Amino acid sequence: MLRRFAVGQKQTILRRNLATASGKAALSDLVSKYPVGLSLHGFAIEDVQTVPEFSLVTVQLKHTKTGLQHLHLASPTDNNNVFSVAFKTNPPNATGIPHVLEHTTLCGSYKYPVRDPFFKMLNRSLSNFMNAMTGHDYTYYPFATTNRKDYDNLMSVYLSSVYEPLLTYEDFSQEGWRLEQADMNDKNSPLEFKGVVYNEMKGQYSNSSYLYYIRFQEAIYPALKNSGGDPAKITDMQYEDLIDFHTYNYHPSNAKTFSYGTFEVKDHLEKLDEFYGLFGRRSANLDVKKSLFDSKLDDSHFHIETTGPIDTMSSKPLEEQYKASVTWNLGNPLDASKQYEIFKWRVLNSLLFDGHNAPFYQELIETGFAEDFAPNTGFDQTSQLMSFTVGLSNISREKVDNLESKIKDILQNKVLVELQKGEDSSYNERILAILHQLELSFKKHKPDFGLNLLNSILPSWVNGMNPVSLLRVQSILDRFKEDYEDCGLEIFEELLQDTILNESTRKFKFTMKPNENYNSEIQSKEAEKLLSRVENLDQEDKDLIFARSKKLLEKQQSEEDVSLLPSLSIEDIPRKGEDHPVTFKEINLTSEIQKRITNTNDLVYMTATKNLSFLPEKYYKYMPLFTSCFTNLAGTSKTSIIDLENRIQRKTGGISFSVSVKSDPYNIAQPNFKFIMSGMALGKDSKEVYDLWHEILTDTKFSDEAEVVDKLNTLVKNLAQNQLNSIADRGHSFANSYSSSQLTPTKYINNLLGGMGQVQLVSELNKKLDAGGKEYLKDELLPILREIHQLLVGGFAEGSLTGFRYSLVSDKKNTRTNEKLMEQFEAKVSQNSVVKPNALDAAFAEFKSHGSKSILNFPFAVGYASLAKLGAPYASKDGAALQVLSQIMTFKHLHSVIRESNGAYGGGLNYDGLGGTLNFYSYRDPNSLKSVSAFLKSAEYALNNLLNGKWDSKVLQEAKLAIFQSVDAPSHVSTQGSALFLEGITDDLRQQRREMFLDVTLEDLKDVNQKYLENNTSDVMTILGDASNIGADESWNVKIFN
Repeated sequence: MLRRFAVGQKQTILRRNLATASGKAALSDLVSKYPVGLSLHGFAIEDVQTVPEFSLVTVQLKHTKTGLQHLHLASPTDNNNVFSVAFKTNPPNATGIPHVLEHTTLCGSYKYPVRDPFFKMLNRSLSNFMNAMTGHDYTYYPFATTNRKDYDNLMSVYLSSVYEPLLTYEDFSQEGWRLEQADMNDKNSPLEFKGVVYNEMKGQYSNSSYLYYIRFQEAIYPALKNSGGDPAKITDMQYEDLIDFHTYNYHPSNAKTFSYGTFEVKDHLEKLDEFYGLFGRRSANLDVKKSLFDSKLDDSHFHIETTGPIDTMSSKPLEEQYKASVTWNLGNPLDASKQYEIFKWRVLNSLLFDGHNAPFYQELIETGFAEDFAPNTGFDQTSQLMSFTVGLSNISREKVDNLESKIKDILQNKVLVELQKGEDSSYNERILAILHQLELSFKKHKPDFGLNLLNSILPSWVNGMNPVSLLRVQSILDRFKEDYEDCGLEIFEELLQDTILNESTRKFKFTMKPNENYNSEIQSKEAEKLLSRVENLDQEDKDLIFARSKKLLEKQQSEEDVSLLPSLSIEDIPRKGEDHPVTFKEINLTSEIQKRITNTNDLVYMTATKNLSFLPEKYYKYMPLFTSCFTNLAGTSKTSIIDLENRIQRKTGGISFSVSVKSDPYNIAQPNFKFIMSGMALGKDSKEVYDLWHEILTDTKFSDEAEVVDKLNTLVKNLAQNQLNSIADRGHSFANSYSSSQLTPTKYINNLLGGMGQVQLVSELNKKLDAGGKEYLKDELLPILREIHQLLVGGFAEGSLTGFRYSLVSDKKNTRTNEKLMEQFEAKVSQNSVVKPNALDAAFAEFKSHGSKSILNFPFAVGYASLAKLGAPYASKDGAALQVLSQIMTFKHLHSVIRESNGAYGGGLNYDGLGGTLNFYSYRDPNSLKSVSAFLKSAEYALNNLLNGKWDSKVLQEAKLAIFQSVDAPSHVSTQGSALFLEGITDDLRQQRREMFLDVTLEDLKDVNQKYLENNTSDVMTILGDASNIGADESWNVKIFN
């Protein structure tokens, strides 16, 4: 998996609950277990510290023999334990060697000589996270699990995979690249480039935002080659390059290991020492690459221009589709003394860019100067480069040329002017709001906290920083508060004057010029490169290629003895699941409150829902836009959007408005459509959430006032930004949504809300806006939004509660207060409600599922295939069996066919347990039609394997283990009771489904395979991609989106 290179760009500082008195005692007990100087299994303890703000004890150790550094973060309470091994991996070129090595290390090892042990461990484990990721100059392999045996099993597989991989030529060919006949049944068919990483990166490069960002990185940091791999250069990589890179980089002396959680570190160290005992020590060679600024010291200003694709879904003409940015060099973030400065820049970054009251947003986006910020915008840390960038998308050449002066004009004439107002500045409220959000987040406990800590410290740790210093958030925050108390906003004025507004600060300008022929030129170059390779081959060479490909195919299809791999068993899954008991309170015969009382660390989580079955169908597609209006228009008649935003950030942990549609757990043909409001706050600030809910819900301005129209204009344009990139990133999701929309009312509505139906609406809105200007908003769109608002506030569905239903997750001391606040809120919002007829049931009374074959035409180098079929309700025995079957189909069949043989980045069968639909899918797929064919044959393949015993009780057990990874994954306290509140799934029903999972038999699998896959003729097939390259016949209906 390629990790996003913008690791530090938008990275928030990780936080957690402050230690209580009992928490401090627990930390003290942990510290006493790790005296500095103690030797544990070949590791020496070098440093031990407490981090009270995160309730952690940090233990830094070094392996005596190899010099490897190990960091253990001991938590007294968090049982979601994490392990990772990481390597410093500077890429030697742009062929993607680190990325291909990340894949091939997981294709088998000397201890576990089976094909792809990493993937096979996914269904032999109860881990809630397993992955491997390639960063710009590091590669790491993390996992998380709550099970001790599972932890040991995974550590064994991970260590063997990275330190003693087989790295066969076949694995290199499969995961990296190869020349291969297009049709493996015809050795005379044309040769083509194939490979998992090759196709992954072709898909990645179809995202213009990623392309812009990676070209920017290559330009500003040329010494850091493209670790993910440029598709144009991946095919230059040689097998020997991979072997050499592994030998040089994958050694304990070049590694860092990390552990987190409640498990004893000495047990980890014993296993690590057993492995590292085979290695010696190498001399340390940190080799932190230099950025452009450090490699060319004589130049103060740099300007690089390149070309990129146009956005075919944008209404902007070609000459207004430039992307450009200006970047200022701020120094070296690996300097330990810079940590406080980094904190100040992060606060300033939020002040300048985030929200409606951010000056760069106001002056660059709301004014229409640009449509969106470029993906490299903001404060960033990459290796030894600390920088600040302002980048814009969809601007003209004239604006590109004037960008730097525009930025400085905003800073001089708006930002500095406001900063110099001192105590009278509106920025003070924003600074306090930013600090409030930071301190509030100390109290949150997220299940992936350990993983997030790892992600935050690793990029700097592999480049020589002390990782513990990166965790010292509280001391930096305290220092900032003191300075802010003494100096106020002068802190930020000085920061700007010393850097961006200082003419001696070195800067870098980067521009991407739109080229309407970019994609076709890339395809032509690929074809030319392929031709040049093929022209030099004689028949003997082609025969050899065919023979190698046949050998690879045989390996991919061969049966393996996977008993070598460690595994949990079904006995490791408790039959009784975890319950989250709730109680209910009726409100004035019109509504009710669902209460979950538990330890929330003085945070209160509140949710309110309203049944939308009275809303006419014609409004469904507008609901995402409508709910966005609540926090993105001009505010209310009492409060401007700027003051409203400040108030939300100062007094709450956030509020949100959305819609959701879910199938009834007993009937997949029955959708439950709801409007949802949610919020979170400290107990003492609970009232603020209800006051904000009421004001925003009832009083948001949908009038024709100029400020409302201007805000709506910006919102509609923003919705259109990056639609094409979103589809390129999640093409399988859009294809699946489109397919499933033809099977059930719930899926039909969901496609309107977030699938291709929403894409079409946003495109239509922007076309009408371009044609009719703001008058279109006043004459057509705002009246629709006012109608929806009037219905939502004033109506309720026939046969349902008059008002809202409420969910409260809180500790005991805040429960009664919030009950009263909910009662008061309900009394205000439902007093004039009028009953409305049930429009939902009427709209879908005649709905029938039907089969189809569609190609959604988009200019992507790879495709995304989907086949959808109707399944069974959540509460049924068949639903549980289908969930198990989908796991087996993915792990035992489709992974091999779609990824290994067809060359797609991913593929499988997903079953939506609540939605009741089966979705076969492929992701970044060069052979979409072949994948659809494989989907159609899957039922027969499953039946044969169930009949001949290849899919036996062991396979069944593995599928169940895979399912319970998500069923029993740690959850956030705020979600306790949400399955009942939002989906109608009681604890009893969850327990019933749990037992049905555990009790699924092989006979059950045969039954559901026949009933829902073989005999189900409503096949909905969708391919998303370039219709001209897919090669489909006339039976496919091509749909154009632009």
